[in-house]
Amino acid sequence: MFSFPTTWEFASLVCKLFLYFGAASIAGGSLCLWLYSDGSRRTVERNLLYIMLGSLLGFQAVIANFLIQIGLVNNHGLIAMFDWTMASLLLDTPLGDMSVARLLGFVIAFVASLRLLRTTRQLTRGPGQTFYRLQMLVYSLALLLLAFSFRVGGHISVLPLTSQVAIIFHFMAFALWIGSLYPLLMSSHSDDLASLQLTLKRFGDGAIAIVTALLAAGTLMLWELLDSWQEFITSAYGIALLIKFSLVLAILGLAVVNKLVLVPRLNREANANRLRISIRQEMGLAIAILMTTSYLSTIVGPAGH
Repeated sequence: MFSFPTTWEFASLVCKLFLYFGAASIAGGSLCLWLYSDGSRRTVERNLLYIMLGSLLGFQAVIANFLIQIGLVNNHGLIAMFDWTMASLLLDTPLGDMSVARLLGFVIAFVASLRLLRTTRQLTRGPGQTFYRLQMLVYSLALLLLAFSFRVGGHISVLPLTSQVAIIFHFMAFALWIGSLYPLLMSSHSDDLASLQLTLKRFGDGAIAIVTALLAAGTLMLWELLDSWQEFITSAYGIALLIKFSLVLAILGLAVVNKLVLVPRLNREANANRLRISIRQEMGLAIAILMTTSYLSTIVGPAGH
């Protein structure tokens, strides 16, 4: 029932995975920098480097995927990827529009990170509120471009406007959530456990809104993409969705344990170690979810789309 990818499809799947990583680093890195940072110059620099490296990875993934699509169309070996006549034709298609929007988003995030990093290194103390407002404005623009790109390509592009808006919210919510895990993991090494506990509590409270948006948007998308609930067990797309849903439930379970059990007990280093292990487990599940999502959007598709 499951489709095994060809070489071209597998390469495209890997590019899609790196695209998601890049978008998540921008979303989560900027969110933690704005709301869940201790304000120290070291933390700011670390988050900016995280965003910058993610943006570079995403940029390269978009270019590679565009070249792979050229090779997939020509199907004449690696040299077929550099058919500039075909490239100019594909630039006038939804694939071209989608790629340009994504490249622009990653370029904005990368350049902004580079400039903000230079500014931070010239400071003698942590940056002020103007710095944080500016970075959130710029990164929000980059994320909107990345999110908008999903409207012009893929299964969602043929659905009604409500579903296209839903994919934007779904993408943004998940990117904010999983992209925050690495900055939070780095923050968990702080010696100030009281401050860390307060930060993680605030993140847990904010994550409720993120998860609500994620689940609501995902449900609306499924309503439009699936003709019946039977497709969950009768189609490769539906089974892959069930796998993704199971992984989401698992990562939600870990998040609940963190919020209700580990964070309230964060008063000793031993408990901090348990929290770090739990966050790493969340990161592992997040990677599995992204791999499943890449498979869904690259290899299989819903019936009739």
